[in-house]
Amino acid sequence: MTQQTYPTPPPGPQYGPPPAYGPPPVPQGRPRRGRTGIVVASIVAGLVVLGGLVVGAVLLFGAKTLDTADVEAEISRVTAEETGVAPEDVSCPTDVEAESGGTFSCTASLEDQPVSFTVRQTDDEGNVQIDGDNEFVYVDVVEASLDEQVGALAGVAVISTCDTDGRSVLVDAVGTPITCFVDNAADATDTVEVVATVDESGEVTYEFA
Repeated sequence: MTQQTYPTPPPGPQYGPPPAYGPPPVPQGRPRRGRTGIVVASIVAGLVVLGGLVVGAVLLFGAKTLDTADVEAEISRVTAEETGVAPEDVSCPTDVEAESGGTFSCTASLEDQPVSFTVRQTDDEGNVQIDGDNEFVYVDVVEASLDEQVGALAGVAVISTCDTDGRSVLVDAVGTPITCFVDNAADATDTVEVVATVDESGEVTYEFA
């Protein structure tokens, strides 16, 4: 993409106003998922009551253990609901004693990225709280932000695509540079490379590569 099409932006977040002669046309490209809100999120399942979580007295002195397969199923459900991606290899320890205040960790893989969860027992009857230990950056939201920012700067409709090895969710990527390509929606050969960064508040900034 030429310098005439995309002038060098001023430093800092690029939130330029739309051109005075009217907004650019709506880009014709891949559909965006209807995600709203901040880019950065973490998984919190909250207080969940899992039926049958406490199983028989299998330890000495009548101690009860948890059926952590139910916890694994809940982690899979909540993660898929939050991120739009089904986790793989969800694993929790076995033989966890049912004990109010007890905690244990579970692990999984999300698009070949390791994720973990902390499970806290709120009582000894099978009520638990599941908290995600990671933050997620949603690639489609980053791309949509670049569409808005760079399109406003250039005065044309653009379509942004970030190079994330096919991942739709990036794990613990706050502050990590993300290489993206911004195409003129009317001419795919007119393209520019940018490096996007997401901060702790979920704000997307970029600079030309």
